[in-house]
Amino acid sequence: MTTQEDLQSLMSIVPNLQLQEGTPYYEVLLKMIEEIGKDIRPTYTFNKMTCEKLKRHIQCAKVLIKACQQEAENDKKKADIAIEAQRIQAAAAAKSEAAKTTDGAEETPKN
Repeated sequence: MTTQEDLQSLMSIVPNLQLQEGTPYYEVLLKMIEEIGKDIRPTYTFNKMTCEKLKRHIQCAKVLIKACQQEAENDKKKADIAIEAQRIQAAAAAKSEAAKTTDGAEETPKN
C-alpha cells in the first residue's frame, strides 16, 4: 500500500508540484503527467539531464498509477458494502411490512 510518506518522498523528486496534505492520488497523477509533458520535447535533443528527469517522472507516475488503482479498488469495495447494506435493509423492511399486512388480515374478524 502506498502511504502518504511514500508519496511525499516521490514528490521530492518533482519540486514543481505544489501539493497539500490529503490531495487525492488522481490529482497528483494529473499534475505529474503535466510535468512529463513538459519534458518530452527537450528529450528529442538527446539532452541527458532531461532524459534522466523524464525517467524519474515516469517512475513516479508508475507508483501513482498503482496508488490510484488501489484507491479505486477501496472505493469500489466501500460502495459494494454500502449497496449490500441497503439491499439487506430494504429486504428487512419489506419483510416486516409483509408481516404487518398478514397479521392485520388475520386479526380482522370474518362475518
